[in-house]
Amino acid sequence: MIKVAMLGGAERQALGLADFLIKKYNCKVHLVATHSNQPTKEFHEFALACGINVIHYFGTPSLTVRKEFSILNLKRTFRALKYLNKIKREVSKFHPDIIIPFLNTPSKIASLIYQSVGAKVTFWHQLGLDNYTYDLLEKKAVQKVPFVIANAQNGLEVFQNYYKIPEKKLFVLPQYVSIKKIVLDTVSLKNKFAIPADSIVIGMIAHYRTEKFQELLLQSFSEIKTDKKIHLVFLGNKDNSEETLEKYNAIVALSKSLNCFEKVSFLSGESVQEVLNCLDVGVLVSEIEGTPNVVMEYMLYGLPVIASHHAGCVGLLQPSEFLIPNDKTILSDKLQHLIDNDNQRIKEGEANADKIKKFSIENYIDSLHSIINSTC
Repeated sequence: MIKVAMLGGAERQALGLADFLIKKYNCKVHLVATHSNQPTKEFHEFALACGINVIHYFGTPSLTVRKEFSILNLKRTFRALKYLNKIKREVSKFHPDIIIPFLNTPSKIASLIYQSVGAKVTFWHQLGLDNYTYDLLEKKAVQKVPFVIANAQNGLEVFQNYYKIPEKKLFVLPQYVSIKKIVLDTVSLKNKFAIPADSIVIGMIAHYRTEKFQELLLQSFSEIKTDKKIHLVFLGNKDNSEETLEKYNAIVALSKSLNCFEKVSFLSGESVQEVLNCLDVGVLVSEIEGTPNVVMEYMLYGLPVIASHHAGCVGLLQPSEFLIPNDKTILSDKLQHLIDNDNQRIKEGEANADKIKKFSIENYIDSLHSIINSTC
């Protein structure tokens, strides 16, 4: 159960897990999107490759019920009950044994319906930057859920501090690497993305959203002094929403004001694997993260990684001198160091490729299985 049919980190995790369960265990997997069944092109292609050709959608949920007496709140309650009854009726037709949600709204729905549809278990699956409503239905869902999984320790804070969930029901389980490393022709790809063939390429693969700090990377990149050819690549999907398009246009404009527009490729909706084949350094600077998929993907491709010092990044990369605060000068210094030191880039990349080996889907399934057995 996912929220929207766009290919972000949570969605890649969901589809990759579906692919593994279908091929390894011959499971029958149904994919439910709670907010949209209109897939982006990259989501559609990825889903087909994972054996998913149907997305079930039963209307956008209205699930916020406040602790107040008002006509508005009565209407909210009626809409919520109507939606829950509808999704119970439809999901029960699948005869699910387990509902695996990704992100908070799907977790909220799964917790409220799993017993009614005959599922043996579900859980709350907190991933990265996600919103809480703190309403009556969320409180009830958290109380009903058998256990909570977050992909980093900071994802459990609201359950510990606000909802007072017992420690025995709280687990940290970093996700797995959801893509395979594919070696492609770098020369042709650099030509495709307007990247000079002999340049050192720095990349940030991230949503064009306010919590991702592409501006910070641009500012740091613009201050690097080197005789080497350097190039910066951004990859996201600018057409996901008005917000993403606005962010995309803002960083393009910023690059022009910083006089580095010609050294930057602004990509949207392109293949992650194609871009990863072009990079020499991976960067992720942001406001908050769980365990970032893109950092795992940088590591899979043997790249040195500069990342914000979030708990999930620390869990992946430590020990590393390239875990940093969101500071322009520090980021610029770390970039300068990796640009100037070819051997350091190789050394860091090899270390990261070795660290990521334990984050396999097989290990993830084994850990998830152990958690389910210990709680149910």
